[in-house]
Amino acid sequence: MNKVSLCTTSALIMLALSGCAQQKTDAQQKLNDQSVMALNWFQQSGEYQALTYQAFNTAKMAFDQAQPLAGQKKAVVVDLDETMLDNSAYSAWQVKANKPFDSKTWSEWTAARQATAIPGAVEFANYVNSHGGTMFYVSNRKTSEYAATLDNMNRLGFTGANDQTMLLSSDTSNKQVRFDSIKAAGYHIVLFVGDNLNDFGAATYHKDNAQRRAFVNQNHQQFGTQYIVLPNPLYGDWESGLAKDYNKLTPEQKLSVRDQNLKAWSGK
Repeated sequence: MNKVSLCTTSALIMLALSGCAQQKTDAQQKLNDQSVMALNWFQQSGEYQALTYQAFNTAKMAFDQAQPLAGQKKAVVVDLDETMLDNSAYSAWQVKANKPFDSKTWSEWTAARQATAIPGAVEFANYVNSHGGTMFYVSNRKTSEYAATLDNMNRLGFTGANDQTMLLSSDTSNKQVRFDSIKAAGYHIVLFVGDNLNDFGAATYHKDNAQRRAFVNQNHQQFGTQYIVLPNPLYGDWESGLAKDYNKLTPEQKLSVRDQNLKAWSGK
């Protein structure tokens, strides 16, 4: 191959690689842009606040009515992110910076200690702790983020958060083992509060959305009494439940899956 041909081939390869990179960037931007309206609603609407207050008002009534088993201590288990703590500023940064979620920038966000409290969350947590119950904060934040998370929560006014009651993730995002450890310590969990069905146990862990909906249908009477759900349209296992191995897909493939899952009117 002569010099001219080699240079031409190299240039074509570089052009093709550049085009692929741009296509991927454009697809990631489209994925992020699809979150804008959800973020506007989450951060700006009175309706979102109304739903969180409604959830915590219901949780308070359910807590008051629940009776622990004889000889056991009364406990409430809550998730943290988008249940007690508002991280929507990080999601908004992703949109503006055109970045996907990754553990490095998430750790930088948690270290900044800038999460705010979900409306009604502090009041509910402190009510439980002052009325014969113990709050357990069970989150899939990493154990390496414990100090920053605890500091952030203390600044917001949450009580009872410590190394015994704040159980972060050290190896798996499946929370069932941590729930079981609370029970083994002599507590009766009378209420679970979260924004993800996985916050209520292992039944929906790594399941598709049809299986997740089936769980809800089968346990519908427990929602509002044993399970309290906070609204979160920004992210969650409902998204990975759209398709097998969804989190391994390229941005272009994720866009296609999202579109294919829409149930649209066929028109006239």
